Amino acid sequence: MAVRHLLTGRSMTRTSDFLRSVLRLCREARPLSTGKWRQAAVASLCLTVPLALTGCVSTAKVGLDDLQYADGEAPIEHFKSQSTAIEHPAIDNVTTEEVRTTLAPRSLERRVDDEVREFTLDDAFLAALSKNQVIESSALGGVGASRVLAGPEGVSTVYDSAIQETGVLFGRRGLEAALSDFDARWSTAMRWGRDDRVTHQSPLNPFSSETAGFQTGIDKALASGGSVGVFHNWDYLGNTVGSPLYPSTYSGSIGAQVRQPLLAGAGTEFTRVAGPIRPGFGAIAGVSQGVVIARINQDITLADFEIAVRNGLRDIENAYWDLYLAYRLYDTTVSTHQSAFQTWREARTKLEVGTLKQADELQARDRFYETRAQLELALNQLYTAEAGLRRLIGMPMNDGTVLRPTTEPARTELKPDWEACLQDGLAKRTELRRQKWQIKSLQLQLDAARSLVRPQLDAVGSYAVNGFGDRLISEDRSSGYGSMTGGDLSTWSMGVEMSIPLGLRQARSQARNYELQLSRANAILAAQERSIAHDISIAMQEVSAAWRAAESNYNRVQAAEERVRLLKAEQDIGTLTLDLVLRAQASLAEAEAAYFRQVVAYNKAITSLNLASGNLLETNGVWLSEGGWAPEAYSDARLRALARTHGLDDPNQEAAPKEFAVRQRAGQVERDPQAVKPRVSAPQELFPTPPAIPAPPAVKDDAPSGVVK
Repeated sequence: MAVRHLLTGRSMTRTSDFLRSVLRLCREARPLSTGKWRQAAVASLCLTVPLALTGCVSTAKVGLDDLQYADGEAPIEHFKSQSTAIEHPAIDNVTTEEVRTTLAPRSLERRVDDEVREFTLDDAFLAALSKNQVIESSALGGVGASRVLAGPEGVSTVYDSAIQETGVLFGRRGLEAALSDFDARWSTAMRWGRDDRVTHQSPLNPFSSETAGFQTGIDKALASGGSVGVFHNWDYLGNTVGSPLYPSTYSGSIGAQVRQPLLAGAGTEFTRVAGPIRPGFGAIAGVSQGVVIARINQDITLADFEIAVRNGLRDIENAYWDLYLAYRLYDTTVSTHQSAFQTWREARTKLEVGTLKQADELQARDRFYETRAQLELALNQLYTAEAGLRRLIGMPMNDGTVLRPTTEPARTELKPDWEACLQDGLAKRTELRRQKWQIKSLQLQLDAARSLVRPQLDAVGSYAVNGFGDRLISEDRSSGYGSMTGGDLSTWSMGVEMSIPLGLRQARSQARNYELQLSRANAILAAQERSIAHDISIAMQEVSAAWRAAESNYNRVQAAEERVRLLKAEQDIGTLTLDLVLRAQASLAEAEAAYFRQVVAYNKAITSLNLASGNLLETNGVWLSEGGWAPEAYSDARLRALARTHGLDDPNQEAAPKEFAVRQRAGQVERDPQAVKPRVSAPQELFPTPPAIPAPPAVKDDAPSGVVK
């Protein structure tokens, strides 16, 4: 390793010259042995260090020209690049298998005949629910716009419920953290000490004392808002002052103490919402740290997860129908391209024999290349639609198979009933359930906040048995524990303690704040109900419009097919120009594409209606599980169930405290009789089902020879 000597300042000029001379001699002195060379180097170091320590360096500002290095200039640019370089975290992560094993994507430049994999809509749902830990959503805005890339913190995962359940921070505490407030806390301490000093009374007789202390106790918070504790302590004192009865003494006590709030923070209803009162935290803890609030937060997290799953299934179903449409459009484009190719070939033959004009042949060639471009774009759209579906359901981008949907879209007319859909929407929409949980939480917190707008009045009491002796343990009553068992020494106290901030401004402000939050939450709930009614109305309109448009386009397809057949027959016998035949073929292709687009739009509208009415998960057979309980909870629930089995219902009995959750769905509304009309059963009409979707063949160069491409 090279040794650098840095000498700065003008006053060091001679020294630096001397050192350079020494180093030069050390390098050029070949006859010197290795040991002598080392001695010379050490001598130079010994000269440099004392000079630097004695303050020979000038206090003038040092510039780059004043720096002298023994082995050349320093690579400053190297250090600049190192200090500004972007660093990456050192984590032991492994790339997921779907990415490591995926093949190159299919494209127009890379066409392979992959194995066709028939895929139903239920298969797509099953793959998404069984493989994905992160709920994907449709990417809006192009590459890099996916939520998992643009905002990973807001993406829903299967871990969200467990994270909330194990939360410990204020405001997002889990159930276990809230229950931990009622855990018994054991504290103990042991100290020793010695004090040697001289006093004015006896300057020749030093004072010496030895001390020891032991304290232990268990405290537990109660559901009523109070606390109870037991304690046991001993103090030891040994001294040499005067003529004490015992040169060493033990004094201690064992007892219990209790505290119960009577006004502010009193009662089970307050404690289960706000948790035990924490004087040390004050306004930081608030009234939202109780077990009930933690349970409601868990239900809100489950509602968020259910909304994410529902929206994810909606995106998957829409992507599935998009892939179905891409296949149908590709199939239609293939047929159109083949017809255009056949027409062009016939036109070229007639041109060669002189029975057709050059302009008509060029028009046929124009139509041929137009359909060829449409065919290539349709094939690329098929690749894109399949890749989008694969991303949503968690499959590799290319696993050597090509997905082909086999579930046919619904072609039966659906006439939804307004009253039934509205009742389902108000009862089953997860957004309303989530908002109602929020309102319930604010109501409970408001009641707890109003409880604090009162003085802090606590009932306190304690009882202890004391002990004293020259020894800690012995057979007679002269020891510490012996005097305790006699029961002659005891201490008790009881009374009340009151504390009230004059004006109660913080408590009143907190209650007012929760009143405003509750009013806001109720206003949001009303707006959500109106929005759901509008969503259902719009979805019903889309269902009706898509059905009518699909019906009209189906009739259009029938007419276009008949038109092509008649015009082709007239063109074959020479009574019609080629232009009308080409236009008829283009119109038929547009009619078929429009028909399939409307069929897919009709099925997407049904999906939107199921989502708006809250029936999407139920319609697709998807049910969410809340998760397992703690083992103790199952035993407790079984004991309670056995007790209820042998009990009798009392209609006059009320739950104390009142229930905050019910099993049946809330949200059923009583409609105005004038707004309710009888349901009308509409006849169902069926469109003929088209043939099965073929596998996407590769687009071949089918242009006739002699044509410039």
